[in-house]
Amino acid sequence: MSKPEMKRRQELRARDHEKHMSEFLTPETHVQQYMIVPRFLLQMDLSETEKLNYVVLLDRARLSQSNPRFVDEQGHVFLIYPIHSLAETMNKSEMTVKNALASLEKHDLICRKRIGYSQPNRIYVKIHTDKNLSPIWIKNCPDEGKKAVCVTDRKLSPNKNKKTTPLNQEQRSRESLTAYGPYRNVFLTDEDVQALKAEIGSYAHYVDRLSNYMASTGKVYQNHAATIRRWAERDAASTRIYECKEGESL
Repeated sequence: MSKPEMKRRQELRARDHEKHMSEFLTPETHVQQYMIVPRFLLQMDLSETEKLNYVVLLDRARLSQSNPRFVDEQGHVFLIYPIHSLAETMNKSEMTVKNALASLEKHDLICRKRIGYSQPNRIYVKIHTDKNLSPIWIKNCPDEGKKAVCVTDRKLSPNKNKKTTPLNQEQRSRESLTAYGPYRNVFLTDEDVQALKAEIGSYAHYVDRLSNYMASTGKVYQNHAATIRRWAERDAASTRIYECKEGESL
């Protein structure tokens, strides 16, 4: 191998290494926009590639919603996504993508409409309505007029092998909880808010901090009010100034 060729390969490897560098998440880390994975998709008899294909198409369809050019005469949103572009996005072969599209069409998740010779098809992405959800999803959906509560914060059935404990804050009526924070994922009662205001002057800062942290890491807490108090106490302890008399040391 010649020296110029060896040098070129080394540069390509260096660029590839920089491209794939990663870092740990922190509360201040900016996370790129997520793609939506509908719940009904998890229960369908589809391969992981087919599910990913649907998620990518749904993400593109959401962009089409804001562009009148991609709404047909019936008011249906469509998208244009050539096979080669979709294959490149998914890092799959074109044949794999074609098979996945055929399966999605068979399961009535998409509809393709031919426009003309050598032109890419219009792709219509379909959404399953609540009536198609299995009983477990319907049970977890809030009734009309009720506040939505995070699934991880709902009261779960106790394990029969464990001792039951007195009712705590997580076992209260969920209708009394209100969502706070930038991502509406911090759940507090009115009593929690009043108490936190009295105890912590910058309680709103901790609400936003907790909301951002849970959204970026996926971590969940059993009691959001208790978590805010613990964080505030920890911060106060780390910044506390200790005084000592002359001649003494800490």
